Amino acid sequence: MKEFMFLGRGGQGVVIAGEIFAEALFREGLNVRAFPSFGTERRGAPVQSFIRVSDANIRSYFKIYEPDFYVIFDESQVKVNLYNKEGVVNASKDYSKSLIACDAKKIAISNNLGSETNPIINTAILGGVYALLEDLNFVNLEKAITSRFQKHLHTSNLQAAYEAFESVKSKIERVWSIKCA
Repeated sequence: MKEFMFLGRGGQGVVIAGEIFAEALFREGLNVRAFPSFGTERRGAPVQSFIRVSDANIRSYFKIYEPDFYVIFDESQVKVNLYNKEGVVNASKDYSKSLIACDAKKIAISNNLGSETNPIINTAILGGVYALLEDLNFVNLEKAITSRFQKHLHTSNLQAAYEAFESVKSKIERVWSIKCA
């Protein structure tokens, strides 16, 4: 089993990103559990989304404390103890060899997703995550995005995911394996 933790702030699309990611992995033929964690706070408050993925049935329903991979929507949530962890961060610079930058904010703004002061980065950062996962088909992420935004799909969401995918793919040395050993 592999575990992912999405960290962000209210209004960035963390919960929706977790749902889209889970659907994309399900379309890959994997077993998935996804659930968010947030309080009654409002926009800007910390939000987490947890995703478990496995080839076998998943029976764990509890919060993830030590995930295999981090997806960080807000650069301010990068803490020193995360520098040696594998993950993607919404930033313009890499933090380490294992914490890869995906400038999802810039990509979202260039695709008119949200506003310049409040860009909606969820589909962009998912493209970056998908670039790092070996043996996955980007078409399944596209289908999950299309499924989520059936009535209000903007091709901008798909374009942002693809741009982030290409951006991260072009600079990585290795990819993550979500295969369960």
